[in-house]
Amino acid sequence: MEYIAILAFILGLPFAFTQLEVKKIENKYPPLGYFKNIDGYSIHYTDIGSGQPVVLLHSQPANERQFDVLKNKLKENYRVISIDRPGMGYSEGPKVNSSDRLFIQAEIISKLLQEITEEKPIVIGHSYGGALALSLALHEEKNLRKLILVNTASHPWKGDSVWLPFKIITNPLIGKIFSQTYAMIYGKSVIDRSADDNFPDNKPTPGFINRVGAELTLRPETLESYALDAINLKSALSEQFKNYKNLSIPVTILAGVGDRVTPNKTHSFQLHKDIKHSLLIELNSVEHSIPELNPMKIIEVIH
Repeated sequence: MEYIAILAFILGLPFAFTQLEVKKIENKYPPLGYFKNIDGYSIHYTDIGSGQPVVLLHSQPANERQFDVLKNKLKENYRVISIDRPGMGYSEGPKVNSSDRLFIQAEIISKLLQEITEEKPIVIGHSYGGALALSLALHEEKNLRKLILVNTASHPWKGDSVWLPFKIITNPLIGKIFSQTYAMIYGKSVIDRSADDNFPDNKPTPGFINRVGAELTLRPETLESYALDAINLKSALSEQFKNYKNLSIPVTILAGVGDRVTPNKTHSFQLHKDIKHSLLIELNSVEHSIPELNPMKIIEVIH
């Protein structure tokens, strides 16, 4: 009985803390848009403004709130559809642990867009969202008008190191226990610094973490999706990049000089070589945060 009591204390308290924090986080950052059932997944998106549809696909880990600055500027002239990627924010997502995750997400996004708009959209993808936009285009190019890839992930990188928390969360034996208990405690302790390497001098925009609802990622199911996306992205890109040369729609690549999250030599520069007709634009003083620090350049290249 003593051992059971100790185990209940070790796991029970952090589990209860996690459940309370999930409620607090969801009360603080409620869904802002609409829901559609796509292939059995409830997908959350916002839909504002009018005109030519522009679709926003966010980075990892994040949610559609990441684009709040860009959305508010775009809505003046465009219909802006900002989607919580499957498994992130308030969207449900696949549980599969394989490189198929990227393609499955692209299929879900494609079907969502077919339901909510009849006009070919311009698709803007940031970081992981850029990889997803590329996957979408490779399979549904005829239904898209243009790609704008911002600080994108596009190619496999050297090395096989996987961040320890991802290994723990995706472990079939202890992953669920960790994500439902101590992951929240750890996440809360580092959340304020989690976006530092996205910004020049490790200095995010004041209030950025709170404004974009970063804590939504700490919820157990969302955290599991984040980890599964992260550990399977490299293998997905190892297959996907071979087909970039087949794209024919207009593609603009926006790269932040000194990007430490998706280094340009590995991603944007190589993508520009693979897609011969693409336009590459390098921006200073933004690193991995073009949507936050220079949204007007994104709007400029839409025209």
